[in-house]
Amino acid sequence: MPVFVIIPMKTLLESKTRLSIVLEPQERKTLTLTMLEDVLKAVQSSKAYQTVVVTSDLAVQELTDNFGATYLPEKKQGLNQAVKQATHWCIRNDAESVLVLPADIPLLTSKDVNQIIQQGSEKIAIVLAPSQSGGTNALLQKPPNLMPTYFGSDSFRRHFAEASHKGIPIRVYRSQTVAMDIDSLKDLENLLKIKRQTASHRFLKQIGLNVRLAGAFKHL
Repeated sequence: MPVFVIIPMKTLLESKTRLSIVLEPQERKTLTLTMLEDVLKAVQSSKAYQTVVVTSDLAVQELTDNFGATYLPEKKQGLNQAVKQATHWCIRNDAESVLVLPADIPLLTSKDVNQIIQQGSEKIAIVLAPSQSGGTNALLQKPPNLMPTYFGSDSFRRHFAEASHKGIPIRVYRSQTVAMDIDSLKDLENLLKIKRQTASHRFLKQIGLNVRLAGAFKHL
């Protein structure tokens, strides 16, 4: 059952602008890359067949190549357009199912990926994993083009409603490691508290982010 993983990404310059209060532009870029590294590492150790990173940022290509993943230049702007483009690429390359994951869930594990794949092993299936804020941090479709995607605000509810309307069997995968994406100062604080040996955690410790966060919270 060839499962292709799609990881859509904004450009490094556009990513994580909400964290500018504690991170310089270059640090935001580095954090984005280290989170992608953590996600790629988890997927590489899983049962997934191939990984596709779709973005318009050439700076991502070297890291993508290092993990044996495919770099796919984004043709149209917008997260859902990027997912659609990558899904078509996966179908042309004989994917039986696709799993969309964001690049900013650094606590993702290979066990998470394998369990999502297992839950989507039926002939027709949708597997959804919610984020902390009501978004979708994992979406598996088997076959790959069962329904359009609605990544963005309130996407978990929208994906669930769309699949229900079409009568597609739905599985929900709930996991703290998948649900935790990094968008806010509180997310950074929580990531630092969880002492997992990830590239992201090492980078944040290296730049002394805990001290910066303490100062930032005082002024909020």
